[in-house]
Amino acid sequence: MNERCTRAFVAAALILTVSMGLTADAGAQPKEEKLSFSIVTGGTGGVWYPLGGAIGGVIGKHVPNAEATSEATTAAIDNMKLLGAGKAGMAFAYDYHVGWANDGKVPGIPKKHNIRLVMGFYEQPLHIVTKEGTGVTSVMQLKGKRVSVGAPNSGTEEQADYVLKALGIDWNKDFRKEKLGAGESVAALKDGKIDAFFWSGAVPTGSIIDMASTPGAKMVLLPVGGETADRIMKANPGVFHKTVFQKGSYSGVDRDIDAIAITAVLQAMDTFPADRLYEILKAIFDNKAELAAVWKGANMLTPQKAVGLVTPDALKYLHPGAQKFFKEKGALK
Repeated sequence: MNERCTRAFVAAALILTVSMGLTADAGAQPKEEKLSFSIVTGGTGGVWYPLGGAIGGVIGKHVPNAEATSEATTAAIDNMKLLGAGKAGMAFAYDYHVGWANDGKVPGIPKKHNIRLVMGFYEQPLHIVTKEGTGVTSVMQLKGKRVSVGAPNSGTEEQADYVLKALGIDWNKDFRKEKLGAGESVAALKDGKIDAFFWSGAVPTGSIIDMASTPGAKMVLLPVGGETADRIMKANPGVFHKTVFQKGSYSGVDRDIDAIAITAVLQAMDTFPADRLYEILKAIFDNKAELAAVWKGANMLTPQKAVGLVTPDALKYLHPGAQKFFKEKGALK
């Protein structure tokens, strides 16, 4: 049995093993055993994997009788499958996935899952990356090129599909499709094996920093704004919102660039113990500096942002343990 399976929970999302043996004293209390679970994240070249590791570190150090490990995956859709199958305790995905999971609308997951929102982390713009010399200056010019649309079953692949279909581009006919993660895409673009790639990730993402800093290969972020963004958002209601890559966000980005984005969130099943989830959120916000070592945005994260960044449809599925925490912090009424 592999490591993932040995950590799998045979309940809906999580089984908390509690020793019920009592001593001779009539008033003895059950002993609470250690809570152990995995946090399913994304590829090692993205933000979720190291952030999941940092969260696991905070849990292990600051939450009594608890430990969590970060597990690399192909990201969002894979994560939700693992969470719904009881093979993970928490999972990174996107805000719109929460409502979709409860409605049975997540691609590749035909049945409804009682997934609950834990917290929002950050806005995640869709990077469409190329370099000077490819002849690509707009999304429509991806036709006839070699393009990576993200790792299989990843959120990047899902969002690329939404964007391309909205613009009438068939990725099976209109260009040569590759399915690579962030790090692999950067390497392929540097080597001239692809002309562009999609990546849904935080700003800045380490792999994109690497691409932007490569001598002799000036990175270009394709703009998605105006009528193009409107077409995409109309075709995919509730998924994207408009944003910008701010000037200076990556080396060579010398002006604001229009983009579309979603919000990265952490999820758990409704069966995750509410009291333990409350303790985990308290530990995360009390020890944000430990997360900042892998994600700079941690220092700016507040309880208000953690709920304010997500869609109302996702917020209505907030986990009871999270509701208690955010109400105490004044982020919810």
